[in-house]
Amino acid sequence: MTNLISAAGLKRLEDEYHYLWRVERPKICQGVSDAAAEGDRSENAEYIYGKKRLREIDSKLKHL
Repeated sequence: MTNLISAAGLKRLEDEYHYLWRVERPKICQGVSDAAAEGDRSENAEYIYGKKRLREIDSKLKHL
């Protein structure tokens, strides 16, 4: 069975991909880097959340 997508649907998916890749992911990477520089990562909630969010973004990018 062929999956069909409209031009508008394709545009929406492309926009989401580019937003995640060019805006959201670099922002999260910077936050993780800043949190890692603060020291102990095992108790750093910002670092732990950032790594989790980064995995979610990477998973979504792979899906798209």
